[in-house]
Amino acid sequence: MPDLDPAQLQLQRQPLPIGAFRPYVTIPPTINPPCERGPSLCARRGYAEGGPSPLDPVRPVRDLLHSLALLASLLLGLLLGAQSLTATAHATAVSPAASPALPPGPSMSAAVPDPWALQGTDRPALPDDWRTIHSLYVNVHFHPSDRGVAVMLSRHAATSLPDFANRLAVPTGGLVDIYLAHKQDQFVSLQPGPPPTWADGTAWPLRGMIFLRAPDLRAQTSDSLQTVLDHELVHVLIGRAFRGQRVPRWLQEGVAQVYARQYSSATTDTLASGLLGNNMLRMDDLATGFPADPVQARLAYAQSADLVAWLQNEYGPQAIPTIVHDLSMGSGFGAAMRAATGQRVDQVDQQWRRRLASSGLWLKPLVSDTAMFSVGAL
Repeated sequence: MPDLDPAQLQLQRQPLPIGAFRPYVTIPPTINPPCERGPSLCARRGYAEGGPSPLDPVRPVRDLLHSLALLASLLLGLLLGAQSLTATAHATAVSPAASPALPPGPSMSAAVPDPWALQGTDRPALPDDWRTIHSLYVNVHFHPSDRGVAVMLSRHAATSLPDFANRLAVPTGGLVDIYLAHKQDQFVSLQPGPPPTWADGTAWPLRGMIFLRAPDLRAQTSDSLQTVLDHELVHVLIGRAFRGQRVPRWLQEGVAQVYARQYSSATTDTLASGLLGNNMLRMDDLATGFPADPVQARLAYAQSADLVAWLQNEYGPQAIPTIVHDLSMGSGFGAAMRAATGQRVDQVDQQWRRRLASSGLWLKPLVSDTAMFSVGAL
C-alpha cells in the first residue's frame, strides 16, 4: 500500500477530541454470532418470548418434544458420562482462590488507569529503526521485519474501521495509531500504562491508540491478528462516541466481541456453566463493572456477547446503534433501552434471561456434545 501524505487526508477525516480514557485489552476467539438468519427465524429458534409465533403453529408440540428430548439426553449423560460429570463437578467446586494466576479467558478485556491523563494527544517515541505506514484511517508503526504484517493490518483497517463506524452510526474520528510490538518490552513500554500480562492487544479509545503483539510474540491462539484488531477498533469507536462518559461495560465488551465475530463455542460453554451453577449476572451488574474473580469475569464477558447478539436478533440491527447514540448524547440507560426496544430495562432483562434459562444450554456441561446436537436438531 503506498504511503499517503497525512496533510492530504486531514479534510477527509472526522476528527473528534481526544482525551484521557482507559485501555481495553483482549484475548479473543473467532466465530460467528449465534443467529444470522433474520428476526423471524431467530424468534422461532428461541430468541423471542411469549406465545407461539404465528409463523410457527406447531411450536407447542415441538416444545413438548424438545423437553422430552432434554430429559432423555440428561438421563443418557448421567448413565454414560459419570466420569465426565465427576470431573465437571470437581472443576466447578474449585475455589477461585485456588487459581489466582488464571488469566481472563477469550474475549476478555480489562481497564487500566491512564497515567497520561493531562498530556493530551502525546504519542510514545518510536524506536529508531521503526517505520510507519500512513493511510486514511490508521497509522501502523512497526519494526522493518514485520512490514508484511503491518501492510496487512493497514489494509484490513481501511475496510473494517469504516464498516464498524457505519454499523454503529458513529464517526470514524481522527487517525488511529496502531503499534505492532516486535518485542515484549516494547509492548509494555510504549503504552501509557502497564497492560495485563495476558493481553493480546490493548486499546486506548480517546487517545486513538491500539497496541498489538507481532505474530512471533503471540501465544497459541485460534484468533487472527485481524480479529484482535477488529475488537480493539470497536473499542476505539465506542469510546470516542461517548467522549469520556462512562460506557456500560456489557455494551463496550459485548459489541466488540460480536462485531469482531468472536461469539464462539467457548462462549456457549461459559454460559452453560453459569446457567448450571445459577451464577448468571443481571444486566445492571454487567453495566458498572465486571467481577474481579476470573471465573465470574469470564461469565460476564460471555453474557455481554450473548446480550448484544440477542438484542440484535430480537430488535433488529438498529437496536445497538440506538443505544450507543442515546447514551452518548446523555440519555439515561432506561430511556435509551426503551428507544431501542420499546421495553423497560427490567422487561428486556427478564426476556433475555428467560430465553437463556429455557434454551436447555444448562445441560451442556452434563451431556455429550453428540446428545446436545441431537436435541438442537429438534
